[in-house]
Amino acid sequence: MDHDERVRLAGELAELLVERHGPAAIAAVGVHGSVARGDDTGESDLELAVVTAGPEVEVPDRSLRYRGTVVDLGAIAADAYLEEASHIGPAWPLAADQYVNHLAVHDPGGFFHKLKHVHEAAVEEAGPEAFAAAAGFDLVQLLSWEAQARAAELAGDLLTTQVAVKEAAVLAALVVGLLTRTAYRNTAHALHATAAAEVAGPAFAEAYRRLLDPTAEPAVQVLALGRARDALLTVADRERVPYQADGLAAFL
Repeated sequence: MDHDERVRLAGELAELLVERHGPAAIAAVGVHGSVARGDDTGESDLELAVVTAGPEVEVPDRSLRYRGTVVDLGAIAADAYLEEASHIGPAWPLAADQYVNHLAVHDPGGFFHKLKHVHEAAVEEAGPEAFAAAAGFDLVQLLSWEAQARAAELAGDLLTTQVAVKEAAVLAALVVGLLTRTAYRNTAHALHATAAAEVAGPAFAEAYRRLLDPTAEPAVQVLALGRARDALLTVADRERVPYQADGLAAFL
């Protein structure tokens, strides 16, 4: 299935959804991801956002393969989607793309234009503390996965080690994305962009590339992850990223 065929399929699905639920119930249907950006390939998924008029409209999420293409359909109420777009959270570097890059196949009220405006305004108005707080959350998760990677590698549990290293690599990319206000197209773009990032210096970039190296031994990857962690902690302290508590009152 090529790009035009995916877009036609999205339009057909939108028509069926409006027919089943009624035009008042379906506020908008749009494509996001690679198809919306126009950089999809023969192996790309078709990602659809079905925006309902309210939570009472029950459109089930679906992820199914159709004519050789995975179709991922996610439904969300209009108000909830706008609220989500206005929030700078831990997943922002990977979530932002869907708010600004979309291809509307049913949008009589201009919802997707409003969604983009709300998100861009939120990013512009958010202070450094909002991005730092989100980065702090991701950094704490990274520290947890890094510890799991070390423990698993010492125990000879290579499968858990590999999973932990991969999770930590994605979290490191989220931290870097938040600190630099960089939105990624997808996870692959996040990993490649982070490997070239300068925010944590050359030591971080070298260590990060090493931990991503599929030919590296698990022990080498874990060691590289520790070095990348140390570099990020240095940046976090410099940028006053809140990732550790000075006392128990911080939990209250």
